[in-house]
Amino acid sequence: MAQVQLNTVQLGNSGCPLIMLHGWGQNLQSLQPMGELLATQSKVHILDLPGFGKSPPPPEDWDTAQYADRVYQYLEAAGIDRADMLGHSFGGRVSIRLAHKYPHKVRSITLINSGGLQRQRTLKQSLRSQWVRNMRNTFKLSPLYRDELLTWHSQNYGSRDYLNAGSLQGTLVKTVSEDLSEIAKQILIPVLLLWGEADTETPIEMAHRYHSLFPNSELITVPNRDHFMFQAEGSHLCSYYVDKFLNRLSSKELST
Repeated sequence: MAQVQLNTVQLGNSGCPLIMLHGWGQNLQSLQPMGELLATQSKVHILDLPGFGKSPPPPEDWDTAQYADRVYQYLEAAGIDRADMLGHSFGGRVSIRLAHKYPHKVRSITLINSGGLQRQRTLKQSLRSQWVRNMRNTFKLSPLYRDELLTWHSQNYGSRDYLNAGSLQGTLVKTVSEDLSEIAKQILIPVLLLWGEADTETPIEMAHRYHSLFPNSELITVPNRDHFMFQAEGSHLCSYYVDKFLNRLSSKELST
């Protein structure tokens, strides 16, 4: 695969490497305040994933497995034998893929309001979603005004992320529908799930589903926190839980 140049920030110089991956539409700056706090215990690497921040987009529409491949390449180039992963939202999807595909490279995963599971829908919501998809598929087959109809459909029924995705629209379509349930069941390393209970993008029920899927997971939920629970003063709260989780792992390794 093409090796897209990654923009990164490295913080701290001791402890196990910690790789931090941001969410969709974000960049490494969104995680940097938390990264600076975590750098007292870990060698922190915060990445701009391809297509975000200062990293150029991938040469084609990637899925999360290809993003995981690129992060693996980064670990190899940086001489990192094993790392802890921390992913928010889309970055969580990539972290899960990486741990599944390259288990020897990952000691643990912290997921903050991560994507990767299909949202539970009511019958009414499911029927509406199917109707929207059918309409788009019909427009694709239209012999007249095909492009105009598809543009109208996107503007009226496309998500905010899709409308703002630009050249990454194809990548968003490929990744947003991925279901990582079966992959999660096969990941045996420790997983910390940090979730804001007020999240409407990846609702709290996803956290509980992930908790039941990962064989070795711990779930911490925080009241009145949304999808970006790590922002502002939330960076201190999240870093506290992450530090505690990682210190426990390191202590366990030292005692064995």
